[in-house]
Amino acid sequence: MVGKGMITAIFAVLLTATASWAFGGVGRGGFGDPMFLLMPDPPTNVTATAGNGEATISFKPPKSDGGSPIIRYTVRSHPGKIKTSGKQSPITVKGLTNGRTYTFTVDASNSVGTGIASEACNSVTPKAE
Repeated sequence: MVGKGMITAIFAVLLTATASWAFGGVGRGGFGDPMFLLMPDPPTNVTATAGNGEATISFKPPKSDGGSPIIRYTVRSHPGKIKTSGKQSPITVKGLTNGRTYTFTVDASNSVGTGIASEACNSVTPKAE
């Protein structure tokens, strides 16, 4: 009869091998990389320019599209969480409050999903012209 220590050791080896295989461990023998590795990287060089009740957000595409073309970029305001999407830079976010200071983040989406958001850009304060 196999002792508890032997069963535990066999289970640990199987668990480690299964996790390594499923998540593309040594030799990339699994089903592929985890989902987050197939989503796009965050856009870079995000900058904002204020307007009257709006801001125009410019950015550079991600370094990697995750192996699938980018289908959409989404800009989010902070604060307010106003969300605007577009297919390329620049994207104008409307509906901002004049006199209020905002920053923005941008994320990219492909057929797999949405990648993590960029770092927040410079702050801007929309104002009436």
